[in-house]
Amino acid sequence: MFRFSVNPTVEKLRVEQKEFIYQKMNWGPWQTPRNLFLALVGELGELSDDVASNEQYTIHENENSDKVKSGQLETATDSVAVEKVLSELADVFSYLICLAQECQVNIAIPDSQRKDEPTSSFSEISWNEIEVTAFYQTVRISEKTGIIRDFLSICFSASRVADHFQWIIIEKGLKNLPKNKQEIIDKYIKELFCQVVIFASKYEYDLPKFLKEKNTLIAEKYCLSVGKLTKDDVITCRYSHLPSFHLTMSGNHSTKNDESYQLDKSVKNLKLSIDQLLCKLMKSVGLVAESFQWKTDGAEAVITKSMHAHMCNQLSTITNLIQTLAQLHNISLAESFNKKMNKNRDKYPLSDSKGTFIKYNEKEVNMKNDDSHLNYKYPSVNTLADATTAMQLFVDERDWNKYHKNPRNLTIALFGEIGEVIELFVEKRKSDFTDCLGDELSDCLAYTVRLVKCCDIDLSAAMVHYFP
Repeated sequence: MFRFSVNPTVEKLRVEQKEFIYQKMNWGPWQTPRNLFLALVGELGELSDDVASNEQYTIHENENSDKVKSGQLETATDSVAVEKVLSELADVFSYLICLAQECQVNIAIPDSQRKDEPTSSFSEISWNEIEVTAFYQTVRISEKTGIIRDFLSICFSASRVADHFQWIIIEKGLKNLPKNKQEIIDKYIKELFCQVVIFASKYEYDLPKFLKEKNTLIAEKYCLSVGKLTKDDVITCRYSHLPSFHLTMSGNHSTKNDESYQLDKSVKNLKLSIDQLLCKLMKSVGLVAESFQWKTDGAEAVITKSMHAHMCNQLSTITNLIQTLAQLHNISLAESFNKKMNKNRDKYPLSDSKGTFIKYNEKEVNMKNDDSHLNYKYPSVNTLADATTAMQLFVDERDWNKYHKNPRNLTIALFGEIGEVIELFVEKRKSDFTDCLGDELSDCLAYTVRLVKCCDIDLSAAMVHYFP
């Protein structure tokens, strides 16, 4: 049996995890940065369900101490709830260690933020010492925040990595990226590591212990999967009962449902809290990510029949949650989407963006010298069909279809936008909060309809079925 150290340093954890994956399970060929990142998002989705579904799982003030205690729940099922959260958190931590390794990121404390021994790093210290040193990083988890908000802060940190993984194939060690982008990814992976470590420390979770136990279970569960890795069988069993909604062969939307499904259609169930809605959004995008985590980064990915039904279910859920968040904040999603389409037209003028995708904030463009694009406005968007058509036109004009053929690209991009929605709630509220939220929800919808197109789904028919 493969054994892990009882009280390991982080470096020891990394080495043992590498031995387990590469030697014990022979899963090395799948350990690419983008695979691992999608797997990480998938585990965050599973963790979100466990965090949000246990409403009693909150922080309680201990009257005998000024420290906020956690994990001290009040019902007979508390231990089960804690164990489920720990199990998923161990998976998140496992993929994060692997991601750092494949990107050749040394999980180290920046010298400028160390109070003593400035050359020390997470790699060189024991797990128990991380609780102290990790607080020198800039984090969003504090004694005043609850478990759901703390979890959402972790999701936001992960989404910052997504921004730099979405449109390019990442080689091991980030060697095909410019130095400045390597440094940014290095920074954000370290930040995410700190968030997870502090989360575990705050709620008194022994992550190394649970990682050891989880890997033992994995070795037993996948004893027949040494050298191969797929979740297609799991997806087939989980979603075989779901209906599947296809577009017509020409790609046109032919149903009345599609033509009439309004972006501002009234949402019936508005009982959940904002944090619970955000967790549900994370759960759905995590389930989408799981579908593609071990696929290839080729031009196109094959959508199996079981995956198609699964994607119908999750993408319609994501659309409904986008609508719900908009309505809870009195935002017209149709109006916001129209405004954002024209904003994006200005950010990505045809003369500068055709055939290549570089984030607008990474370009050196003098917009005043090129205003030819300003004379064009996209058709008014009111329905899901309108949004799909407008996005296709936007992509066609810029010759971006080559980036949108692979659903992995679009899934990472969608997660990045969901992270920006989460940021608006976990950071200090902006004065223009409503406008910003409308923009970010519109971006989420834009990538959702692109995924719908990529997966050959009639989203409106699915919406009518699941959210009539």
